[in-house]
Amino acid sequence: MHTHISATVPAGVMPEMRTGRVIRAYALEVRNELLHLLRAPGMAIPFLLLPAPLYLFFGVVLAGASPEFRANPALANYVFSGWCVYAAMGPAIFGVGCPLAVEREAGLLKLKRALPTPTGSYLMAKMVMSMVFALLAVSSVVIAALAVGQITLTWTQLLGHATVMVVGAVPFAAIGLVIGAYASGSASPAFANLVFLPMLWLAGLFFPLPKVMEPWVVIWPAFHLNQVALAVADVTQFRFFDPLMSFAVLAGVTVLFGGLAIRRLARVG
Repeated sequence: MHTHISATVPAGVMPEMRTGRVIRAYALEVRNELLHLLRAPGMAIPFLLLPAPLYLFFGVVLAGASPEFRANPALANYVFSGWCVYAAMGPAIFGVGCPLAVEREAGLLKLKRALPTPTGSYLMAKMVMSMVFALLAVSSVVIAALAVGQITLTWTQLLGHATVMVVGAVPFAAIGLVIGAYASGSASPAFANLVFLPMLWLAGLFFPLPKVMEPWVVIWPAFHLNQVALAVADVTQFRFFDPLMSFAVLAGVTVLFGGLAIRRLARVG
């Protein structure tokens, strides 16, 4: 007489997923996030199509007409870098924060908890999505800059600069997570703008600030991303802060805001 013994899984305990299935689950989550944002014209169009035209108009046409710009050709590198920061920030703050707020309010996060998906795959997918969109947006600015021929960076410098910009989207995605975790779906765009617009114009990315405001640029993560990118690209003329300190600030922003968002989502979903 043969006895058939079957292994059972205790109630409430999920069986471990194999490594291949875990990787596939993460990949599918990232794919879904990318498709979700691409299918939302209000998100995709501003972040993918606007950075290059705005750079050409403000950073080339208007800035190129100023006497300071003509007297210092290296200033073109700094203006170009500032618009790359703009291209990296937008998808991270708006593309993460606003959809997260809507999905949280609709109860999607609670549904995710009931599904056999890897822990953290949802938030990780949003981080990766912000980096992919940053890559596309920054690449459009790089192509525009090369087409007009104003920047003096080599290909190696451009590659290092663009890499920093793409990875540098992560701290802003962490800020977006906080907005999405705390704000309602209808209010999240307003909160995102309250963060994005002051940081964009008060970080000294595009034009000299009044003397009284110059010491305050260090409070903005956008300023620190620009300083790290300029250091990696070996642009020394417009570096005003230790790049290692700037890197530490960006890492701190990621840990602080990412931790606050995860804590909030774990408590209220």
